[in-house]
Amino acid sequence: MERVENIFSLVTDDPVRFNILTLKSKLAMVLISMIRSEELTQAEAAKRLEVSQPRVSNLFKGKLDKFSVDSLLELIMRVGYKPDFDFDPKNLKEPFRMTLKKAML
Repeated sequence: MERVENIFSLVTDDPVRFNILTLKSKLAMVLISMIRSEELTQAEAAKRLEVSQPRVSNLFKGKLDKFSVDSLLELIMRVGYKPDFDFDPKNLKEPFRMTLKKAML
């Protein structure tokens, strides 16, 4: 049996779509981790994120098609973090890097 390196390769051959799905999954995992670390219920998380509880449920069920990259970043900001982007064109291995920092809310 052939080993699959990334689950999204089973979904699409389009490299752009593949990378968007990968980014969305990473953002969703970060957001879910933040919610769990604060031991919030889905209802509490929904209130804090200013979304409906079914929206939080969709997040936890991995329904990434219901979220844009923008909406996931906005939700991360609503739990108190801000993305910080660095670009170094001289770094050929990793020219673009995103980190999350605690935001002042």
